Amino acid sequence: MSSRWSPAQILLGIFSACLVLATILGLALGFDLLVTPPDIGDTIDFPSRLIALQPFRVAQWPFDALATLLFVFGFGALALAAGSIASLAARDRRADILRSSILLSGFLGVAAGLLYLGGTQVTIALQYCDCGFKAEETISQFWALSILQGATDWLTYGAVTFGAIGVALAAIVLGKRGPSPLWSWISWGSAALLLLSIALHEFSDTPAGDIVLAVASGVLLPAWALILAARLGEADSPQSAADQPPV
Repeated sequence: MSSRWSPAQILLGIFSACLVLATILGLALGFDLLVTPPDIGDTIDFPSRLIALQPFRVAQWPFDALATLLFVFGFGALALAAGSIASLAARDRRADILRSSILLSGFLGVAAGLLYLGGTQVTIALQYCDCGFKAEETISQFWALSILQGATDWLTYGAVTFGAIGVALAAIVLGKRGPSPLWSWISWGSAALLLLSIALHEFSDTPAGDIVLAVASGVLLPAWALILAARLGEADSPQSAADQPPV
């Protein structure tokens, strides 16, 4: 491996670091480790409950925004590294599919994160007007955020699905040109957990989907990217280029 990291290696390093940090922040937020939720009684009506939760949402916002931005930067770095990853497949005809799946995953991940940030930031910066219809505004805001969450969820599902295709296809296309057998197992494990997380999110009311996704995004995918970055460094070396078998 060369002493200086190539742009593709730096991008994969950014992808790994962003995913690890975003996953840690996301889990901490999901399990209320950073901000304590208010104690709201069961007898309170729905609009009053939403109003009581607003300070909690405001306190969560900086951490939520940071985690989302980390995912945006991570997916953006992955998209920019797509061409270099696919280049390891040499003249394999499936290299274009590999590149496209990684590009789509990165693009959809960036779109989902920016859409979520823009939509939720409005409800933090401008909560209510002085028109005297606070309850009505709260209900309208709740449904607007629900629609936004549904849209970003499905964009995220798209990013996760194409990401699963990309890591699985990388193991297939690179074959013996891949970094190691361990990396191939990490690729298949990441793909399986990513797809499983979507099914659990849709069909289970437990946090199992979040935990499965956290294992994939916080452990397996960073390992996948860092091992691949090392392989890119070897591919850039003159000796590796001389030893590359014809395809």
